[in-house]
Amino acid sequence: MDCDLICNFKKCRKRLNANAWVSIRKDIFCDDDGSREFNKSTTCPACQTSLSGTYDIIRVDLQQSEKYKTMVLAGQKPETVIDIASRALAFWTYQITQERTYQEFVTNKGKERNIQMEQYYEQILARTAAELTALKTQLAATKKELESVKKKYTEATEQILDKGRQYQKLQMLYDALRRKCITPLTFDMGDAPVHMPNRNPSNFDLTLSTRDSILRRENNVSVSTTVPRSPAEREFLLTPGPTPLPPTISDECPAAQSRFHLHIETPNRAMSRPH
Repeated sequence: MDCDLICNFKKCRKRLNANAWVSIRKDIFCDDDGSREFNKSTTCPACQTSLSGTYDIIRVDLQQSEKYKTMVLAGQKPETVIDIASRALAFWTYQITQERTYQEFVTNKGKERNIQMEQYYEQILARTAAELTALKTQLAATKKELESVKKKYTEATEQILDKGRQYQKLQMLYDALRRKCITPLTFDMGDAPVHMPNRNPSNFDLTLSTRDSILRRENNVSVSTTVPRSPAEREFLLTPGPTPLPPTISDECPAAQSRFHLHIETPNRAMSRPH
């Protein structure tokens, strides 16, 4: 059992170890609160009971001297001493019981508050865990999508590079075919005299042919010319297509007109012409 009493004023609740004010309603107050409240009125600050009697309120010393303890009950009958002691013990028991009840009430309120706070934070924790799980799932999906996009980007890059290599290869093949099929001789022939290394009159035998046969023969001669072929040219496959018609010889194409101009003359005159 606690040996110290507590001030019953709600705003005070401090321990009593010196002077105190005691009421007949078994309430006790510290010296400061009792002096202030009872000087204003005779109403008990704890239970709001009127204390108008002579001995309804007294100021006591909680640390009595030995002489006072010897003389206060001296000359009283044993019954009186026991009665006074029993009433003093009843006051003490009431105060201790009230204090325990109050402390139990505060403890229960604290437990309830703790339970409520625990439930509240458990809900917050559960909600946070659910949000964290959702964020982890979303993060995993985002990472998966990112990997897919990276893979597609890599594939697209490879395709672009492959297309670029194919384009360069085709460009090289095109340039090679262009250099092989389109020679400077094709553009510089014009009206230049024809070189005749062999002056045998039999070389001047003229066979009359159509324009198509002459063009076909010249194309065959130009294609059959032996030219070293590169590996890229050997890999290139030219799909046969319809034979293009020769351009119309007109005044707008003097080079082509001069190319297909036939000089009909005797062998002696051709041989006598300066080269």
